[in-house]
Amino acid sequence: MKIQRLSTRPTRASVLVIVLITSAILGFILASYLILINAQNRSVTRSQTWNSVMPIVEAGIEEALAHLNKNGLTNLFLSPWTNVSGMAVTGRSLNGGGYMVSITTNVLPVIECSGYTTPPTAFGYLPTEAPPVLFAQIANQPTTAIGARKIYRSVRVTTSNGALFAKGMVARGGISFAGQNVTTDSFDSADPNYSTNGQWDPAKRKGNGDVASNSGGANIVDIGNGNVIGHAATGPGGTIAVGSGGVIGDLAFVSGGGRGIEAGHASSDMNQSFPDVVCPFAGGFSPNSGSISTTNYSFGTSVVTTVNMPSPMPNPPITTNVGLTITTPTRPPYWPPGGVTRNDIVVTSTLYPTNDYENVTTNTITVTTNAMPTPLPAGVIITNIVVVTNATLPTPAPTGFITTNTAFVYNATVAPSVGPPITYVGTVTNRVVTTGKNKGTFYDYWAIQSYVYNERSYTYIIPNAYTYTMHTYTYTPIVSYTYNVVTTNAATITSQKYDIVLDSYDYVIDNLSGSVYVRGNARLHVTSSISFKGQSGLTIGPGASLMLYMDGASTDIAGNGVLNMSGNAANFQYFGTANNTSINIHGNGGFCGVIYAPYADFTLGGGGNNNQDFIGASVVNSVRMNGHFNFHYDENLARMGPTSRYMITSWIEVGPMDTWLASNNLLP
Repeated sequence: MKIQRLSTRPTRASVLVIVLITSAILGFILASYLILINAQNRSVTRSQTWNSVMPIVEAGIEEALAHLNKNGLTNLFLSPWTNVSGMAVTGRSLNGGGYMVSITTNVLPVIECSGYTTPPTAFGYLPTEAPPVLFAQIANQPTTAIGARKIYRSVRVTTSNGALFAKGMVARGGISFAGQNVTTDSFDSADPNYSTNGQWDPAKRKGNGDVASNSGGANIVDIGNGNVIGHAATGPGGTIAVGSGGVIGDLAFVSGGGRGIEAGHASSDMNQSFPDVVCPFAGGFSPNSGSISTTNYSFGTSVVTTVNMPSPMPNPPITTNVGLTITTPTRPPYWPPGGVTRNDIVVTSTLYPTNDYENVTTNTITVTTNAMPTPLPAGVIITNIVVVTNATLPTPAPTGFITTNTAFVYNATVAPSVGPPITYVGTVTNRVVTTGKNKGTFYDYWAIQSYVYNERSYTYIIPNAYTYTMHTYTYTPIVSYTYNVVTTNAATITSQKYDIVLDSYDYVIDNLSGSVYVRGNARLHVTSSISFKGQSGLTIGPGASLMLYMDGASTDIAGNGVLNMSGNAANFQYFGTANNTSINIHGNGGFCGVIYAPYADFTLGGGGNNNQDFIGASVVNSVRMNGHFNFHYDENLARMGPTSRYMITSWIEVGPMDTWLASNNLLP
């Protein structure tokens, strides 16, 4: 019996194929997964690196703000800040990154900070290399050899020095007008259009006598039958009460007999911090008495306009007059109002740029010709050789080797051509047949069928245009400065003895009362009480100033009140600590100055005999106005009065300052 064995070869082959296909599928899946993970990792790395620069930029801006708030514009160039092109500049390295920050010397400084960080090593590249794909789409990155290794972002911010007295009457709590014809308005001691010799003038008053409470209580601002020529504000949720004879609105609305609240003149968005007052000096002199020759001053104001910034700076504010906005390829030597806008324009020209512009790209065209160019262009010339087979020889004959293809012709009845073009090679054999059927002359020869030769052409590249980025700067230039020059006429009237005379020193006293005369720039710390009654009062002489720090509980001003002979409220600044809980101005006691006492209940009573009962501004715990009282806010205090801190008013991300940093050898 014959036993047949089944072959296993087909089965083994099938298993092998299945294993190979399965392995290929698993390998493809694994490779796809690894590619996905790699792409995700690169995306996360890019985002983290890009975002990590912004905290560094913010650190630089915070350092600049701290420097401004500590040292002010007059001490910008203290170490480590240096003067670079008129700007204060410093920089720091921060663990693989860093920043360079600059501050302009404008009245309202502009801060610009460029921060950078080093990308991960896996994504690094040499200075001569193009940026990798990871960072290829991050715009405006530095192109310098050193800067190309880092990722940059830049931010420009504008600032304002937040005025402590940005509004006329501010309270943490309630404001109540309990009297008749209580009025608030404003004027501008620095503007002759809205003041007379720097003084409040009823014919030139303005409508910014704002009142504001930081509280959100019901009827927290109660105008009663008073007149607020300006705006009223409360904290979130607060309400404003107005009596039947009361009015809040602009000057035209109030003067026209309006009642109630004019549209747009009330809000509930007041939100202000009230830092505590701390006396800046611990000890001082005890004041003395003395006789003062009282001088009568008359003031005059003239307006000066000049193309140069005055030196020394005048006391009134300076108005900067600007011209038409210009665009120039040159960055301005100073920081003009409104800043500088850099315009980046891509230019394509047949001429190579004469200035040192960034990223000049040469655009080229390829030329192919049968003739060698004269003159020879720069670069490589490629000689193209094409083998041509042609039935006729071209004229002129090509240079180089020519191959002739021939075929043997036998018994031709027509002789080949012997003139141009030649149709044969070698010799021609002819035979004459005189007998037989085919008589005649016959020719044998090698006939030319075609010619084979090389045809040359030349290919080379020539530049036809250049593309580059051209920078221009757009800004509004300063053309002149306008300011007021104050002239005075003085006449000595009489000599009067005062209980207390203050010069340009720091003083400490328990109780302030009697007749007080300030003839210098004095600072006074009162530890217990302030009381002016009868013929007593506080007189601040022309050119003098007083900063009074009240640490006692109660201040009572009546009698002759406060006579500020300069008429400038900024020359008398009253600061109440947390212990100062009451300020009372009443009788015929006028007041010209500013009050910052966030824990004091402020009462103004009496009035009626003096249209200038209160001139200046106040920030207190609460306000109550009785009788016929006039409150005039000097808007110049927002510019020239005490300030809180420099604050950011706008924030914009700009292109990195790599070109400017590199030109000043500041690029990290």
